[in-house]
Amino acid sequence: MHKLAAPTLMAALMATGASATTAIGLAGDRTLVSIDLDTAQVTGMQDVDYDGRILGIDFRPSTGMIIAVTDQFAVVNIDPDTGAWDEVVTMDTPLEHGEGDVVIVDINPAADALRFMSGTTNHRVNLGSGAVMVDGSLSFTDGTDGMPMVGGTAYSNSHGQPESTMMFNIDISLASLLQQTAPNDGDNVVIGATGATFDGPVAFDIATTTDGENTAWLVANGAFHSIDLSSGMITQTWQIGALDVVLRDVTVFHPAD
Repeated sequence: MHKLAAPTLMAALMATGASATTAIGLAGDRTLVSIDLDTAQVTGMQDVDYDGRILGIDFRPSTGMIIAVTDQFAVVNIDPDTGAWDEVVTMDTPLEHGEGDVVIVDINPAADALRFMSGTTNHRVNLGSGAVMVDGSLSFTDGTDGMPMVGGTAYSNSHGQPESTMMFNIDISLASLLQQTAPNDGDNVVIGATGATFDGPVAFDIATTTDGENTAWLVANGAFHSIDLSSGMITQTWQIGALDVVLRDVTVFHPAD
């Protein structure tokens, strides 16, 4: 795995302009893992009070809440401190996926809509009605061979409800950063290789400050990595202390105004 000698995580956050200090990871079927980004240490674990599997989580900037998608295709708000949840909406169309398949759950902050994907299937979910738009299948439009194998997704400008955003994916086969240049069409181009080899699931998020600074975070192989969105390269790496589970999704709390 790519490793870099790193200063404290807080120093890097200050250098990049990010001021979010808490990340919530998802492990197992329903376990939430709190991580202090000042120290890269696990500070707690809490199971969601749900009898089933949570497919993925994300921060919803328009409400300041963490949302999750259940295996019954309900979108719910969750309290990471208690595991309590309440339903927001239920999708009118399920997403076909196999047991153990990666399922992508990510909020488009500009549209305040949910991007919901697995394999090359690409859904867009209206969070007011639960209506699902089946968008174009994921593919490469830059001549790259094969099909994208997306293990994590994140949108830029994920603070409040911005006028614009860009969608980025981590391809676990190519170990590369992609941009989904036409999210509704499924069009992807390769930005560049991360310089890492992934062993197991990855998790990906972009934290945005009030003044619009974006910092991309990749969790892989038990470590946090910062990603350069212009090149795809890992720039710094921090081992997560006291982590004894494998994270398959992550979201960063963004600071309030």
